[in-house]
Amino acid sequence: MRTRATRLALLAALAPLLLGGCVSLPQSGGVQTRPEQDQVEPIDGPFEFSPSGPRKGASPLAVARGFLVAMEASPLSTAVAREFLSDEGRAGWLPERETVVFGSNVLTESGRTVTASLEDTMRLDARGAWRGEAAEGGVTSYELRLVRERGEWRISNPPDALIIPRTHFETRYQQYFLYFFDPSAQILVPEPVYVPRGGQAPTMLVRRLVLGPDPALRGAVRSFIPAGTEVDLSVPVSGDGIAEVPLTEQVRDLGGEELQLLFAQVAWTLRQVSGVERMRITVGGAPLEIPDEGASQSVTAWTEFDPSIHWASQELFGIRGGKVLALSADGDRNVEGQFGAQEYALRDIAVDLPAEQVAGVTEDGTTVVVAPRGREPDLAPSAQSTVEIYRGTDVLRPAWDIYGQVWLVDRARSGATVVVRRGGVVAPVPAPGIAGQDITSFTLSRDGTRFVAVVSAPGDDRVLVSRVLRDREGRVRGMTRAEALAVGPRGIGEIRDVAWRTPGSLALLTGPSPRASEVVLARVDGSSVLGGDSLDAEVFLQRAVHLVASPTPGTPLYLGTRNGRVYALASDGQWAGPVVRGGLQAPVFVG
Repeated sequence: MRTRATRLALLAALAPLLLGGCVSLPQSGGVQTRPEQDQVEPIDGPFEFSPSGPRKGASPLAVARGFLVAMEASPLSTAVAREFLSDEGRAGWLPERETVVFGSNVLTESGRTVTASLEDTMRLDARGAWRGEAAEGGVTSYELRLVRERGEWRISNPPDALIIPRTHFETRYQQYFLYFFDPSAQILVPEPVYVPRGGQAPTMLVRRLVLGPDPALRGAVRSFIPAGTEVDLSVPVSGDGIAEVPLTEQVRDLGGEELQLLFAQVAWTLRQVSGVERMRITVGGAPLEIPDEGASQSVTAWTEFDPSIHWASQELFGIRGGKVLALSADGDRNVEGQFGAQEYALRDIAVDLPAEQVAGVTEDGTTVVVAPRGREPDLAPSAQSTVEIYRGTDVLRPAWDIYGQVWLVDRARSGATVVVRRGGVVAPVPAPGIAGQDITSFTLSRDGTRFVAVVSAPGDDRVLVSRVLRDREGRVRGMTRAEALAVGPRGIGEIRDVAWRTPGSLALLTGPSPRASEVVLARVDGSSVLGGDSLDAEVFLQRAVHLVASPTPGTPLYLGTRNGRVYALASDGQWAGPVVRGGLQAPVFVG
């Protein structure tokens, strides 16, 4: 429990922020920033487990139990598990097709059949991607048939899955990302997967990477690793941190630019593994070299494809006194363009990634206008240009993507519609599962491939996720059918706002009570049902209406209240502030 002295020390540290005449946004010290990676550093070398094979004369029940235990081998291996199978069962068993994680199990024997009833089951696909419940209600049953073979009972019909208990999964597996590209090849897109920690991680990650993205994501992401490419044996890591990546002949057909993109995918995928500092891609034992860069490359290179957009502005923006202003540690200042020169009746704004254009929603929610942030040099402030881009019913806060397109959600009487403005043309976007819903807020991932919406619903609000489909010029072609995102082990009630916290996770502003607020994290693949994701933030004892967060490493997290006060999440989990001079409405980062 925090002492009075601790609280007084915090207030003393905040005094310059509270009393100063201009904004002072903390850049270090008390404000909590996110780690450089989405994952917590893994524990080196998870403990090993070598299961025993079948005992002589074991009963069908004992063989079935031994088979399940054998799949917990660490490092991952199915060699012992195969000893429990008949010749026919061993020949046809494909455990790599999926992984089933269960909470508890009951085995019952009936003659030559053993039924394994698994409860609280979750599923990973062949790439290790989280797929949620393995069956409706989370209960999965397998009927294992046993046959006599050379005098011993053996399983003849093993399910094509690796079946492991949740305790094993939680202690040995970790979430990593496979990195593919957006359709225009401008930015990397993280696709979350789970693989065992330890020495096998580099091999398993690269093997899954060369499989390519899920076919269902065609039009959302692409890979520059040629189809049919395989990993030749394994990906060993030397004592000095060099990962040797032996790929097959298909990669020799790539040209210079495509080869660079392949290297970027492999580097960003391997940089997550503790101890890997460089990589060397080989074909037939010979290094695949990039001109002027030698045989090995740093896995921290290719920052230009960073999914959090390394070049995006980190300024905080908002509205005060009807004018749009930018805030930084140096103080607040009105933007130079039309929105900063005149008082506009705006209720919400969105700023493009380089912080060059501002889209504003009028106070009545019916009209969206766009203006340059900077002043046009040949025009007086009163003559600066604004462009009306949309007129509707009740438009939510807009969003900008990396292509300079503005995304809008209009809350019409018949439900939400999604539209995108590109090059002066506004067009509706087919949004199955989202169109017609009661959308209260939305956000777009910086890589432009994920659209996340909060839907108002009795009891518990819902979070829906769609994948954005584009052509290779970045033009929007549609969205995949929205799927509900599991945001935690239990429902969380009211969701007031949503923002990206990392390229692979969302921050949700929730309302545990009408006059209190809480920020929770949700992994974008829905695996937050496992629990364990936390900001270590205390409940905010006021009603916050704005959540201000960014996937850029080191960016603070803020809450905004209806009366225009802004609070920052401090390193001790408390909400510090107000850190901005009062009256700041619609606080927002770029995007």
